[in-house]
Amino acid sequence: MKMKKIFKTAGILAMAIAGIMVLSGCDGDMPYGNLDPGDYLKVGDYKGLETEKIKVEVTQQDIGDEISSALEAATEDKDLEKGDKVAEGDTVNINYVGKIDGKKFDGGSAEKQDLTLGSGSFIDGFEEGLEGKKVGQKGIKLELTFPDDYSSEDLQGKDVVFTVKINSATRPEEPEYDDEFAQSQGYDTTDKYEKAVKKKIRAEKKSEAESAAKEELWSDVLENTKVKEYPEDELNHYIEVFNAQVDQYGEKGTDERSEALTMFGVSTEKELKKMIKESAQLLVKQELLIEYIADKEELTYTDEELDNMISGLETQGYDDEAVEEQTGRNLEQYVHISLLYSKVQDFIYDNAEVVE
Repeated sequence: MKMKKIFKTAGILAMAIAGIMVLSGCDGDMPYGNLDPGDYLKVGDYKGLETEKIKVEVTQQDIGDEISSALEAATEDKDLEKGDKVAEGDTVNINYVGKIDGKKFDGGSAEKQDLTLGSGSFIDGFEEGLEGKKVGQKGIKLELTFPDDYSSEDLQGKDVVFTVKINSATRPEEPEYDDEFAQSQGYDTTDKYEKAVKKKIRAEKKSEAESAAKEELWSDVLENTKVKEYPEDELNHYIEVFNAQVDQYGEKGTDERSEALTMFGVSTEKELKKMIKESAQLLVKQELLIEYIADKEELTYTDEELDNMISGLETQGYDDEAVEEQTGRNLEQYVHISLLYSKVQDFIYDNAEVVE
């Protein structure tokens, strides 16, 4: 399984500003374990901030879309009988032989190959030419022309004749939306199912709205906080980490390096250096602020929460080496600050003033 990057890149190395907090700590072996965040920050208001009252609306369109997705997920392929006509969307199993000027050519023939009609996998006219033909039919002639920009230069613009046999075919069959389907989803009737779907969507929308509100409040808290000075070791650490990540795109002076500069929205190494420093400063500021509020408000997480998050990351393929490569910290440190950040966000939100 290919792992997703923990950090995304956009603007000012969004790894620092995307809201994904990375790594710190309160113990001696954590990055900020021996520091007092209050020595480095002048923290402004983080309690009593205003946030808008969350209002969630679930429409019939929302419910219909959710049910449509469930029906699509429950769709199964049905075998077509010999003599049945195939149509767009069907998957056919075919034998075919292609000839140019009456002669076979490399890659022009195959047996027992699956092809979904309408997928655009073959050249124009091939899949369309099979639509309406019957399962078991053989000797189907398709007189076609390879496009001028075809991947193989030897075939570009050439006329070709394919002889095709349809061995078998399947057709996706979506279940009927009725009580039987509702029961397959764990509900007695469609009415009860739709009520459950509405409740689920409402909860999801509320959760998304709360997350957005928490992010906005966190931005306000960051803006209210000033940095007296940056701890040198931690700042330099992240500058090194970010530089190493940029270097993965290629060495200085190569096309790959230029591509990396473009990706980060800058044109010179000087601008990139400035961006990296600002990103590192922002990340250190956020981590210090998380530690500060967590300490002042005595916010902690349980061993169970710690173990569950570590287990979840490991299940996705993130071990110490993978996390450190992407974040510059080890797995335990990353989980520590992530959990603490969540607790801090919840605290700020719970202590905000809700306004219409």
